[in-house]
Amino acid sequence: MTTPATRPLLLHDVTVQEGLGRASVPGRSILIRGDRIEAVMPVGDAPAGSPDVDVRVLTGRTVLPGMTLGHTHVAYHNVVTARDTMFKYSLPEITLIAAANAERLLQLGYTAMVGAGSVAGIDMALKRAIAEGRITGPRVTACSRDLMVSAPPDRRDPAVARRIPVELMPVVDSAAEMVERTDKEIDEGAEIIKTFSSGDDTYPNAKSKELLYTLDELRAVVEKAHARGVRVRAHSRGIDGIRNAISAGVDVIDHASYADEECLEQIAERGIFVVPSLYQPRQLLLFGEQHGKSPEYLEKLEFQDEIDNTLWLLPRAQELGIRLVPGDDFGFAWTPHGTYNDELRVYVEVAGIPAPTVLSWATANGAALAGRGDDAGVVAPGRLADLVVTDGDPAAEITVLGDPDRIEMVLLGGEIKRDAVRVPVAA
Repeated sequence: MTTPATRPLLLHDVTVQEGLGRASVPGRSILIRGDRIEAVMPVGDAPAGSPDVDVRVLTGRTVLPGMTLGHTHVAYHNVVTARDTMFKYSLPEITLIAAANAERLLQLGYTAMVGAGSVAGIDMALKRAIAEGRITGPRVTACSRDLMVSAPPDRRDPAVARRIPVELMPVVDSAAEMVERTDKEIDEGAEIIKTFSSGDDTYPNAKSKELLYTLDELRAVVEKAHARGVRVRAHSRGIDGIRNAISAGVDVIDHASYADEECLEQIAERGIFVVPSLYQPRQLLLFGEQHGKSPEYLEKLEFQDEIDNTLWLLPRAQELGIRLVPGDDFGFAWTPHGTYNDELRVYVEVAGIPAPTVLSWATANGAALAGRGDDAGVVAPGRLADLVVTDGDPAAEITVLGDPDRIEMVLLGGEIKRDAVRVPVAA
């Protein structure tokens, strides 16, 4: 349901979770005019009796900023292997999957997504379709296709590129190819370029501790992208890959699994975003056997080491002021789309991060990653009215966000995109 903002809208008598890592504030009302928050005020100061204001009395509800999924593979669905990400479904099928996942994101309170590798350039098409009103979804920061290499620098194989359609995922085994492809992706509408400074223990071409791009190759992509006003993100699990990503000047480090103190200090100094990886590897180890992964395969993964180091780095990164953003590879069979709150819950329940802090990662930090750091992500006057209304306070009980029935309203630029507020029946 979409309600045009024909007159000012008052969300009256609510608790406000600002998105700044603090406890929520009760007894507030929020006045929205057009696509912006005009005022946040005590309940007693609100124009609740004005005939010129559309008043929604929401006693007992909490209003928080719309969230951002910082590492989104919107076209993944129930994938189990790296090959599945490209070949499990046809292009018409993944287009429908992406559209459905975009609407699901919005309905669950994610008013923005930042792509992290776009099969067949689906992010760019999705962004245009949403902007033109052909489908419903969040604000999209479109990512390029994965700019993959066939293997680490000393064993690259041209035959690999011939086996994978460029339209799905270009294999770019030289700096010249990487730069050329970066230009093409930006021409198609990419706002962030996906690179790979390290491998991954689940990849066929390199393990987490192995390098994929060289430092010079990363630098070439960063130089080209930045010259065109586009950012770069790097899949970086191993320590050497993380160091190269930092040195190359990437804007976002995905996973950062083996980061050490020196890396974290450099990331903080340079203002690099980190999208950490605790939830997805943990889910794979816990539930991989249910999806065909053998005990022997899971034992060979070094994901437990990555999990252990991530549990150390999360609070340290927060102390250093690193901008962390959730979004851990949803779309795998063990991390299905629609279960986004489970990642937030794990940060609270397993990593011990306070819920208000985790919410700030998804709201204020997420908006900054999406390029709207001064325009969204916080409940404050002048900000975009990208808002979520919940039955209960997620800063006190993070599991509120895991129950779709408790996500009662979602507003995008002041327009109501979800309206499921339960009105008490009079006795």
